[in-house]
Amino acid sequence: MKYYILLAVFFTSHLLAVGELSKDNLKRLRDVEIAGIRTDTWKNKDREKYETLEINTFQSEDDPLNYDMSRFRMRLVVELTDKQKKTYLVQFAGKAPEDYDSEYQGEDYWTLYMAHGDLERLSVSGHAIQYGIMDDETFVPLAEEMDHYDDVLDRVRARTTRLFPGKIYLRHYYMYDDSNDGVTESVPSNIRAIK
Repeated sequence: MKYYILLAVFFTSHLLAVGELSKDNLKRLRDVEIAGIRTDTWKNKDREKYETLEINTFQSEDDPLNYDMSRFRMRLVVELTDKQKKTYLVQFAGKAPEDYDSEYQGEDYWTLYMAHGDLERLSVSGHAIQYGIMDDETFVPLAEEMDHYDDVLDRVRARTTRLFPGKIYLRHYYMYDDSNDGVTESVPSNIRAIK
């Protein structure tokens, strides 16, 4: 509990110090959260095997489209372990799409795909996820999820220096209210990696 209070104080002080975000924006952004995380193994139509990490983000703002969604970023650090217990580092950052349906519900799904390739039986053995917003040139994390350890980001980077050699990509879709079908998901799209 103490850790979360410290994070909240840090985020609030960081947001206020950055300057461009108003108090109203700050109040609304407190409702941004990582609502769920799931790992799985998936095969595409060509029977290529991928390890996946799916992240659900949620914004409980009454009108999420008031946000400039293109300012939102997903930053991921993942540790993969193969059958021989070798570990690999995956790092990926991507920004939210710019075009959302006007009936956007504030719920997004991000899936990181990591191809097994010649490696056998990969599994996600650690992850660090940050979802936040760009304030000018500064990334401001609004929600974080660290797997098993508070220091997983540093631990993964220190312990795992071998970069993952396989193909990786991030896909995104969101939920919106279709006048004919009710709440439905958008067409999934690939998210380009950014620095």
